[in-house]
This record gives sequence, C-alpha cells and structure tokens, in this order.
Amino acid sequence: MFRYLVLFVALLLLLLSATPACAPLQPATLPQTPKPPVAQPPSQPATSENQSATVAETPPATPPSDEETWYPVETFSGIVNETTPVFHIYGTEWHLTWTIEAQNLDTAVFKLAIYPKEQPFALWQTVSNDGGTSGTVNYFMSNVDKRDLFIKVTALNVQQWTIEIEDNAIAATSYPIEISSIHYKGTVFPPDPTAGFCYERVEPDEYVVIKNLSSCLVDMTGWQLKNISKPSPVFKFPAFTMYPGEIIRVYTDEYYPEERGLTFFYGFGDIWSNDHNDIAVLYDALGNEVSRKSYTVPMKLNQAAE
Repeated sequence: MFRYLVLFVALLLLLLSATPACAPLQPATLPQTPKPPVAQPPSQPATSENQSATVAETPPATPPSDEETWYPVETFSGIVNETTPVFHIYGTEWHLTWTIEAQNLDTAVFKLAIYPKEQPFALWQTVSNDGGTSGTVNYFMSNVDKRDLFIKVTALNVQQWTIEIEDNAIAATSYPIEISSIHYKGTVFPPDPTAGFCYERVEPDEYVVIKNLSSCLVDMTGWQLKNISKPSPVFKFPAFTMYPGEIIRVYTDEYYPEERGLTFFYGFGDIWSNDHNDIAVLYDALGNEVSRKSYTVPMKLNQAAE
C-alpha cells in the first residue's frame, strides 16, 4: 500500500514539471479618447536682423481748414488804358488779383486807381506793378465804406492785362429776405397843434417794403437798413423775427403798431428823395449785404427838353 502511495506522488510531480509556465495575467487596456490639440499662438512673420516687423498705422485725420471761402465778383481784361464797369462788393473782405504780359517789364507800366461809384473823383486805393507780372491785394470793408466801385486802368507797353475780383460773401440774390419796393413820395403835413404836431412833418409816411420769401423764420435782430445814396439815418432792427412769407414796412417817421412798429423816427424830413433815384440797402447783423433796391423818378418836363 505504501508502495502505491509513493508511485502516485511521483506521478503527480512528473505531471507538474511537464506544464509550461504561463505569464501573469494583465488587466485589459481600455480605449483612450484622444485629447484635443493645444491651441498655438498665431505665427508671426519672420523678420531679418535688418528688418523690423511692419505695424499698421491709422492715417492721421485731415485737420480742419480755416481758409477763407472766396466767391468770384468780376473779371476784366484788356490791352490799353480802360475804365472798368462798376462792380459791387458783398462781403467784408475782398481781393484783387492782376496779371500782365509784356515783352519788356522794364518799360511796362500798369497802374490801377480804384474809385467809389458815388464819388468818381475820390481816389480810394491804387495798385502798381512795380516791375512784376502779377500780384494780389487784399482789402477790408467796413459798414461805412462804399461798395460800388470801378477801376481806372493805365497800361503802357503791355500786351495783355487781366484783373480778377473775389470777395468772401455770396451775392445778395441767394438770401430769402429782399427789399421789394420803396414808397418814396410821401405827404407833407402842415403843423397841427390840436393833434400835438407843432411843426411841419415832411413825408413821415414814406416807407420801405421788405419780404421774407422763404418758409423759415429769419432772425433780423441787429440788421440795418440804409439809404446809401446820401447821408441819412440808419434803421437798426431791434429784437425782431420775420415770419415765413411775411411782408413788413419800415416807415420814416410814423408808428403803426399793427405793422409791428418799425420806423426810423427821423423827424427832420424825408429819407427817400423825390428828385433822384436813391438806393436802399439791407445788411445782416455781420454787415453783409442782403438786398438792395432803387426806384425810378419820373423825368420832369424841363429835364426832358434838355
């Protein structure tokens, strides 16, 4: 019995030695979710040692212009001595530009004498070429300066000359306010002590008609109305606004509240002459001419015979 037991043990050992060795079991590997790529900063253009990277610059803004705006008035040209037609200055500043053509500047003479229309012998300004071929002269106008001018041109040994005139205001026709008519022939009233008038009143009922042709309110505070044909009082508008399409009258020496009471209050005679054509001019608060108007006086019989 013991012999069979030993044999069984020996057989068991033999079987165990014949079994191949096995590697230890490894846990199964789970599939991995791929990670998103890490964002990289945008690439910069390569630069050489002698070249820096270009940086975009914002173009500088155009600086505001403070240059004067000029409007053409008249252009005159010729070759000999000449007197130009009358021209009118609307603005507070104007300039005159002249050019000449000449074979010999040493012998060329070019002179300009500027006169007011109303005073043709009262020299206002002069200009001379002084050996040059061109030049520009600037002038400033006050409210009392005459604005209708003409030029006497002296041109010797000159082949061609040109004068260009510009000013800094728009012509009066562009404004919506205009003088439409002048009632120049009024009534002469004898003294009437019972009515409080102890002296003769000369045409206090003459007036100037002004219209607002636009559809807008126009502030006329500080505007002025003048007779530029002779020394006379000036009517300065008080705080006053014209309504769209409104028509007003400015009387010489009468007061009409229903017409908003606009009057010169002259008191010493008529403003608008009955013997010759006066010129009424309306200026805005800056002194720019807005409108002008004249009238026609019928010719008398003795004048017609002349």
